Amino acid sequence: MERAAIRIYWYASFLAVIEAFLLFILGLDLRSEQVKTICLFGFPAPIIMYLCDRWLITRHVRPIDAVYMVHQLGRGVTAHQARSAYVQALNLPILTLLRVLTIHAPAVLLPATALGIVANHVADLGLAWWQFLIIWSLWPITAAPHAIVEYFLIERLVLRTLDRLGPLVGEAIMEPIPHASPATVLRLLLGMPTATPQIIRTSTGTQLAWLFFFVSLMPMCVLGGSIYLKMTALGLEAPGGARHSLGPWIVYLIVLNTGVSVAIVTLMSQRIHEAMHALLHTMQQILQGDLSGHWSPRTTDEFLDLGVGFNTMLLGLREREAVKDTFGRFVSRGVAEAVLEGRIPLHGELREVTVLFQDIRGFTSLSEKTPPEALLWMLNEFFTEMVAAVEAHGGVVKQFTGDGVMALFGAPGIQAEHPALAVRAALNMLTRLEAFNTRRQARGEVPLRIGVGIHTGEVVAGCVGPDTRLEYSVVGDAVNLASRVQDLTKEMGVMILVTDATAARLGPAFVLGTRTVLAVRGKAQPVGVVEVLATVSS
Repeated sequence: MERAAIRIYWYASFLAVIEAFLLFILGLDLRSEQVKTICLFGFPAPIIMYLCDRWLITRHVRPIDAVYMVHQLGRGVTAHQARSAYVQALNLPILTLLRVLTIHAPAVLLPATALGIVANHVADLGLAWWQFLIIWSLWPITAAPHAIVEYFLIERLVLRTLDRLGPLVGEAIMEPIPHASPATVLRLLLGMPTATPQIIRTSTGTQLAWLFFFVSLMPMCVLGGSIYLKMTALGLEAPGGARHSLGPWIVYLIVLNTGVSVAIVTLMSQRIHEAMHALLHTMQQILQGDLSGHWSPRTTDEFLDLGVGFNTMLLGLREREAVKDTFGRFVSRGVAEAVLEGRIPLHGELREVTVLFQDIRGFTSLSEKTPPEALLWMLNEFFTEMVAAVEAHGGVVKQFTGDGVMALFGAPGIQAEHPALAVRAALNMLTRLEAFNTRRQARGEVPLRIGVGIHTGEVVAGCVGPDTRLEYSVVGDAVNLASRVQDLTKEMGVMILVTDATAARLGPAFVLGTRTVLAVRGKAQPVGVVEVLATVSS
């Protein structure tokens, strides 16, 4: 990339040298002897300019080439290194513009002026003061075209570079990039590294203002000022003293041109800003989770195509959210999100989890006395409270077991304190059950009683089923034991019962009852269980 940047520099400099030479010869009214003397004394000036430009171009481009070279050699390039090179490439066009306008031109004008003064005294060059002023007036009028040509050619080069760096950066480019402060811009211009990549942000209004200044205002000021300066210095007379009215006329033309140009730039900038602001406002709503809005086109330019693409993306997000919402009605929302985000391994994995089983006491006799419609309505209201208790503590409802729920803690998401979370969820179930029973008694209905069994152990978690219908499930003895412990709550007449494996992980935050060792159906050895009474804080 460095060689390509140097070639672009030579192309733009060649055009600027031709322009400057013609303006120099025609604007200074030089004799042939003066031209020879200037060429003799002034040749070091462009050499100094080239050395400064070459040094800065190398410092601007080398960080990009270094990353690409490492990749070409087959060595590993981290996403952070590629991201730094990517941001540097994004900054390169504006760094080029700033270099040409602020360093390139003075690098040749300062030594040229000094050499011209020396030539006046040594070789009798004979340059007048107004000619030195015209030399410096060539700074903006020659540097601006050079800067614009090099800017757009470098931008085309950067686009190709970004295509090569894109795969190396990956999703690291999605991280927010801080904006460079004026002090940081100066460091970047001088080729000094920064601790973190920072972007030199230039708004559309700023770019239009630059365009107005370099293309409209500056050439007119230089043209009018140089004409008036030459006529005054040469003592040219016009009929009827017209020369004295030339100055106000030039000022009037400059003011008029400035007013018209400022109005055009302001209107264009506001138009682009309003269209962009509307798009950003809708985007901010989406970032906050509101997918109800949309972007309405305000212009017929490229923003129209941008808006169409934006609305298409918004429709896709709505469809994905609808799928997640619908999916979450048939499986737990936590499982739905894990499936959609690809966080569930298809081959299964060994995980330590806490399994919770909850059951309604006397449900069989209750269902015999209750009409089916009323029974289903009661279950839906009851499960609303139980599911809320589970999800409030990070659990996942694996399935509804007719009159109860099976919930997981520690899967599919990783939770370090899953035993405590499961017990807190069980206590929250009792709290919500009390409020639920209050509403039932107010309607003249009998209150419900529940039992909760909890066990912590290892299971195999993953997707189970044929290719046409998969279900997230956990398999292992820990699941069966948790179900058996829930059955023991009936025998012991308690509401919450946990195994020793769970109780050992709870810590001092809970009030536990008496420990009991009981035989469990399907287990050769008896199992130690403990009643949970409450939390210490309650």
